[in-house]
Amino acid sequence: MISAVILAAGASSRMGQPKLLLPLGREPLVRLVVRQVLDSGVEDVLVVVGCEHERISAALEGLGVRTALNPHYETGMGSSFRTAVAALAGSSAAMFALADQPLVAAEDYRRVLDAYREHPGGIVSVRYGDVTAPPHLFDAAFFPELAVLEHGARPVLQRHAAETTVLHLAPERLLDIDTPEDYERAKALFSDAR
Repeated sequence: MISAVILAAGASSRMGQPKLLLPLGREPLVRLVVRQVLDSGVEDVLVVVGCEHERISAALEGLGVRTALNPHYETGMGSSFRTAVAALAGSSAAMFALADQPLVAAEDYRRVLDAYREHPGGIVSVRYGDVTAPPHLFDAAFFPELAVLEHGARPVLQRHAAETTVLHLAPERLLDIDTPEDYERAKALFSDAR
């Protein structure tokens, strides 16, 4: 079983309010992103929550996803990887996505899943122009390395470049919402990107 993990635990410190609950289109940002991942056809979706976990979980009601609480979210993204890996028993691979990337569409996630199915056992990484950024998909063989990360997955990607399939997505898909300016940009772009 291939799982998708959506990292949604952060404190939104640069936004000044819980960014994942901000509306984009007709729904909260986190629900929109989770729906797009679900629409890729992945078999299992795990959302790692932390800050505002009750409100975020409520925003996902009815979507049929699992949640895992990261009580140590303030220590950085590594704690969310640990939380996720602990909840992935039975998964043969996992695609890690960020809950604040609204322009990555269901078909983009599907391409990542398809690339892994064509080259099982390794890693699928995404590049937007010159930038490497999620989603990334890791075979379960890499879960122990993910479970000891301090921050993002870059060290694992660097160590295993020879085992990595790289997909190229349009650079304009790369927008993660961290600041009020990012949010305004996302609202302006959102209708164009669909």
